[in-house]
Amino acid sequence: QTCALPILKDVLDVGCGIKPYRSLFPASQEYLGIDIQGGGHTDEAKTVDKYYDGLNIPYGDSEFETLICTQVLERATDPDALVKESARVMKSGGKAFFSMPFTYPEHEQPYDFRRFTRFEHKRLLEKHGFKDIEIRQTTGFFGTFGQLFVIYAFESMKFRASLLKTILSVIIFAPIQIKALLLDLIFRKSGQTMDYVIAATKK
Repeated sequence: QTCALPILKDVLDVGCGIKPYRSLFPASQEYLGIDIQGGGHTDEAKTVDKYYDGLNIPYGDSEFETLICTQVLERATDPDALVKESARVMKSGGKAFFSMPFTYPEHEQPYDFRRFTRFEHKRLLEKHGFKDIEIRQTTGFFGTFGQLFVIYAFESMKFRASLLKTILSVIIFAPIQIKALLLDLIFRKSGQTMDYVIAATKK
C-alpha cells in the first residue's frame, strides 16, 4: 500500500493584506495569501487567494516550506490557535516569520487586542513545535520615541493639507526619526521596542 505525499507549496502569507512581501521572493516561487473578510481593511484593498475565519487555515498538513505572519497575532481572536494552525501546515524544517507591535498605539480599531513580550512569543512558539527561535527588536528607546512622537504629532494636529504634511515631514519629522535611529545604532537598540520580529524553524 502506498501513501501519497503532500504537494508542497512554497510560501503562505497568513493575514496577507496586499501581499507587501511578495516581491522579496522569486517570481518562480508559489506565494499564497490568506486573510479574513472585513476586519480593519476593506476586502477590495486585499490581494487574497483564500479567505479564512482567522483560526482555521484552509490547507492540509505539512504543505508549506515558508510561512509569514506579520502584524496579525495582535488582532487574532485566538493567537494560540492560530500559531498551532501555522505549525500544522508547515513541513518539518520549514521557516516561519512572525511579527507583532509592542510599543505602538492601538490601530485598526476595534480589532487590536494585545501585545506580547519576547517571552510570550518564545513560549507560544515552543508550545506548538517550533525551535531555533530568534527574536529581535525593530527599534530601541530612541527609535521608539522618535516614531511615537511623529505619530502623536500627525494624529493630534489632524493634518489635512498634503503639502503641509510633506513639508513638515521633510524639515522636522524625517530628521527626528533619522537622528533617533542613529542613536539606536549607538546604543544597540537597547530599551523599549516598537515591534518584535521572530524567525523560527518547524521541528
